[in-house]
Amino acid sequence: QLGAADLIAALAALALGPEGAEGPTLVQGRPSRPDLAETLAERSLARVLPRAPRTARLALAAGLLQMHDFWDASHAAAQEADDLGERAASAYWHGIAHRREPDAGNASYWFRRVGRHPVFEPLAEAARPLLHEHGDPALTGRLLRGGTWDPFAFIDFCMMARNGSPAETLARRLQRREMLLLLDHSAQVAGAV
Repeated sequence: QLGAADLIAALAALALGPEGAEGPTLVQGRPSRPDLAETLAERSLARVLPRAPRTARLALAAGLLQMHDFWDASHAAAQEADDLGERAASAYWHGIAHRREPDAGNASYWFRRVGRHPVFEPLAEAARPLLHEHGDPALTGRLLRGGTWDPFAFIDFCMMARNGSPAETLARRLQRREMLLLLDHSAQVAGAV
């Protein structure tokens, strides 16, 4: 039997692909595995994380659902977690949802609510080699303003990236890393790791 951490890692790998993969599209798509909707829902996570606060399970579900392109269910889970007072991850997942909607203004609203998030530092570290490989120092300066991740610059970058362009490939790879780090953070808050 899989433990909670193994189950979450397997579900993330199914959505994000192996290391080096591009990950989910920048704009929400259709779920490639509609049969997973129930598995990714908070009520299913309650079976593997019975001691986790419901708000933490909702935030974790919001992430898994977003990764698998269940946009409406992800949005609802993030909103419910936020309404119930969860502050560790739900606003961040909510911001990602609106960035992928795409609705830059609403995404910015949620990232203002996020403030400085613990994921920003490891995300900046993970982004450096990808940005270096892309070879645009000005972009690196915008996304890593002051040496840390700037989610508002990333919203702008995602909105400007054209389908099939090197910028879109880079943005998807950065988003994949962001989702993976935030999911790990969400799983830690839920007590899964």
